[in-house]
Amino acid sequence: MSELHKTFLKRIKEQESALGLSGLANDDSFMAPPTKSVPITPKQQTPEDGKILQDFQEFKSKTFTEEFYETEQGDKFKTYYRPSATSGPVVFCQHGAGSSSMTFANLVKHIKDESLGIFLFDMRGHGESKASDDFSIDVLVEDTHFVLETFIKKYQPTSIFLLGHSLGGAISAKYANVHTNDLIKGLILLDIVEEAAVQSLNAMPSFISKRPRQFPSISRAIQWHMNFLLFNQESTKLSIPDLFNKDLKWITDLNVTRPYWDSWFTGLSDNFMNFKGAKLLILSTHESLDKRLMIGQMQGKFQLVIISSESLHSKNL
Repeated sequence: MSELHKTFLKRIKEQESALGLSGLANDDSFMAPPTKSVPITPKQQTPEDGKILQDFQEFKSKTFTEEFYETEQGDKFKTYYRPSATSGPVVFCQHGAGSSSMTFANLVKHIKDESLGIFLFDMRGHGESKASDDFSIDVLVEDTHFVLETFIKKYQPTSIFLLGHSLGGAISAKYANVHTNDLIKGLILLDIVEEAAVQSLNAMPSFISKRPRQFPSISRAIQWHMNFLLFNQESTKLSIPDLFNKDLKWITDLNVTRPYWDSWFTGLSDNFMNFKGAKLLILSTHESLDKRLMIGQMQGKFQLVIISSESLHSKNL
């Protein structure tokens, strides 16, 4: 069992009674699927909630050009682009399951180099994107192909660097091998290794069943994430609002994705190793390397640099 998996299970056990918020463990509207919709009334929204949502919307509108890319079949993908000042290289970021493009909001905020463009999109069933509930890896790769090709035709970047976190990393790695493109110069994976990812899926049903189904306010949703999963409050305020609909229920039903979990990470290590361009794998611990990556590292196919012994998967970008 990987250190990531052990940490994840430990956190679930520690938070099992309260799930990170005192007083919510016995609230049926939080802990069990409600029999009917539980509306969020204005009285439950505080001035703090209003400021959080206002700052969130202002950040998106001031930072990104927001567009929908629509397929011939009617699938719609929400995209965010912070253009470069010189129409130069672009970092194409893909988020993980249950997240949204705003996973990378804090990262974008801290990248000051105006010569670098940053492009994000919500995968199907996440954020503001609308498509069928087919979450197989091949479909997700083709979604990426459509979105990226549409972006390239419209903005004509000089080069593309793929950056993916968790499932987004698996999609990026497979995409780079299935759809070769001379514009793609680099592949960056954040805290994702095939063996550890497969093991971590064992904890997902327990996690899904135990997390709150709904929150009374966005500030309470942020508090829960800070107590249970995330550690960076600035990042949390920028990433959490896009995870919920107007009733503050989760936009993404992770139970719907369960039939496709086995397909998500198969061949991930080989896809990463086989990529011909520059590649970078950032992990929380060197113990997370699986056999395929350890062999590749010993063969000199990539350099191992240990930055921190803490788990980064649960920390927001």
